[in-house]
Parts: sequence; C-alpha cells; structure tokens
Amino acid sequence: MGSSKASCSVSLLQLFIVVCLVFQCFAKNHADLSTTLIVNASDASGKPIPETLFGIFFEEINHAGAGGIWAELVSNRGFEAGGPNTPSNIDPWSVIGNGSLINVETDRTSFFDRNKVALRLEVLCDSKGDNICPADGVGVYNPGFWGMNIEQGKKYKVVFYVRSTESLNLTVSLTGSNGVGNLASSVITGSALHFSNWTKVETLLVAKETNRNSRLQLTTTTKGVIWLDQVSAMPLDTYKGHGFRSELVEMLADLKPKFIRFPGMTALRNPKDHPPDPTIMRAWPHSIDQEPTKGIVLEGCLASKLGENPNKSTEMEMASSSDEEMDEEIHIEP
Repeated sequence: MGSSKASCSVSLLQLFIVVCLVFQCFAKNHADLSTTLIVNASDASGKPIPETLFGIFFEEINHAGAGGIWAELVSNRGFEAGGPNTPSNIDPWSVIGNGSLINVETDRTSFFDRNKVALRLEVLCDSKGDNICPADGVGVYNPGFWGMNIEQGKKYKVVFYVRSTESLNLTVSLTGSNGVGNLASSVITGSALHFSNWTKVETLLVAKETNRNSRLQLTTTTKGVIWLDQVSAMPLDTYKGHGFRSELVEMLADLKPKFIRFPGMTALRNPKDHPPDPTIMRAWPHSIDQEPTKGIVLEGCLASKLGENPNKSTEMEMASSSDEEMDEEIHIEP
C-alpha cells in the first residue's frame, strides 16, 4: 500500500516536469510573435458622450464644507460639537486664564430655539481690586480647523451674539497660535442695560501681518458674566462674495463639471437602518431664506454651524446662501 502511494507521487511529479518543459518550448517558439490591434476611431463608429456625463459631488464629510470650501474660519461656532445637551463639547475652543480668574461652562440659554447651547464665561477678576486680571485679559480662543490663515491687508468680518450681566468691555483679536502678536483687534463696549439681552455684534478686523497659524480671541478685564454664541470669522474676499474660498471654487470651475451631486447619502440615509433623529436629521431645502430665529433642524454632530444663520447646519447654510449661486458661476446643474 505504501509503495503504491510513493509510485503515484513520483508519477505526478514526472507529469508536472513534462508539462513545464512543453510549456517552456512552446513559449520559446512563439516569443517572436506579435499581435496587431486595429481601433476604428472615426466619428461614424463612436458613440456620442453626453455633456452631462462628468460632474462633481459634494457632501459634508472629511471637512469638504466646514474647514474646506466654505470660508468660515471658526470651528464649532455654536459650542455644540457634542450635541444639543450640556455640558457640550466646546473643542477646539480653549480657555485663557486659570480657575481663579475665569470659569467657563456651557448652558442652554441661547437666543436660538433650535441651537440652545451657549458658552457662559464667569469672569472672577477685574481691572481693579484684589483679583486683578492679566493685562491681556481672560476669555476664550479658537484656532479654527488647523490654524487660521490670516493674510496681511485682508479684512475679516467677525460676528457673534453676546449678553452680559455687567457693562461689556470685550476685545476681539486675531493673534499668533500662542496668543502672542496682535494681527488685528477691536474692542466692543456697552452698558449692562444694552447687553442685558442677546445682542448681535459685528466688527471688521484688518490684518496688519500674515500668519498662517493664527487664532481668534475674545477677552476681557471686566468682572461679570458673559454669554457667547454663534461666533463667526469670515474673510471678505470670498468667491464673488458668495462665502466660498476663491482658490477652491476656481479649481472646481477648471474641471468644467456639468452637474453637482448634493447633499449626499449621509443626509438621505435609509430610516430602516438609521432611525430618524430630529437632532441630527438635515432638511436643508426647508432652511432656504429662513430667518435666523426660525431654523428648521439642529445638526448636533457637526463641530461648526456655518454662515449667517445660526440655526442651520453646514450643508443648510451653504445651500441657502450660496449653492445655487455657485452652480450658476461655474455653469453646472444641481
């Protein structure tokens, strides 16, 4: 029985060797053969390619919008990166000053019905008395998505909502990544009566220097409690004034796309697999031309609420303010 198995193995090995030798001889004999492929590229033989075959796709993933094509510099504008509940995640915001000078937390006192989280700053120091604030003040700063790219001579519009228990003396500034170097600044002042209710503040900063790793700071040396919400910093020189980054839209235009796919499958997910959740579902068409106090839905998972409407998510704001305009500018169909 054993000799029979051994004999079978030897026979198979011999057969394998013979096959290899035959294949090698065949390959040598046909090594000089060539093949000609003829392609008929005449108009008559081809099939017409529709102009709408090639397009582009936008979805708010991987910072395509926030930190990407949208020119907003502030990340997590509404302090709701952690969702609609408190305490919420305020990253990448950080506190300027230690616990003896300032206490920072989130609460649900925002002016906006759909985005209730606001940032509460209890300033414990003052410009006089026993607990003196540092000369540069205490407060919070935001480094943007990967450091704010601030360019000399360019103008930046800063918009935010604020209220205060005391008279307000708030410095809005653009600085280096470590807080050193004043690239641009503006001081917002007013009585306690004026800022007792939520007030929208706008200021224009003109950069004195260029720094590609900058941050936005909101600081004060006045004791009291300040609430902040929906902080925005936008360069004025966006693509034809529509809020998009010029260099990125120009690159898209150079592709000469014929259509844009929007908003993407994340917004259109199957409810069977992902049950509807009113805190994250996006209904961007309903948000077009809505007033800031009449937002449609909250997008609690995104780290940034972009544009002028604090009740809209990234995709909502881009759709309502600029999507159709971008379609027209680079000649594409939605």
